[in-house]
Amino acid sequence: MANIVDINELREFLRGQDPVQICIRKTHGTNREAVGTLNPDLIPSKFAPKETSKNVGENLKYFDLEKEAWRSIQLDASIAWV
Repeated sequence: MANIVDINELREFLRGQDPVQICIRKTHGTNREAVGTLNPDLIPSKFAPKETSKNVGENLKYFDLEKEAWRSIQLDASIAWV
């Protein structure tokens, strides 16, 4: 069973030691599943964030380990993690 979390809670989970499987309900109603992280030890070095980058504000940026790309979640999206 999935737990519904807000972006701030998800941000904390993504900083953890393990990747997080998430399901995002986009604002237009479709779902997107992803396995993501913000843990620098899990992000390939070629995709490492710049030290000057900040992850605050209305969108949550995370690294999608399956797509090997940075993605973002809008503040008004419903987020479930499993």
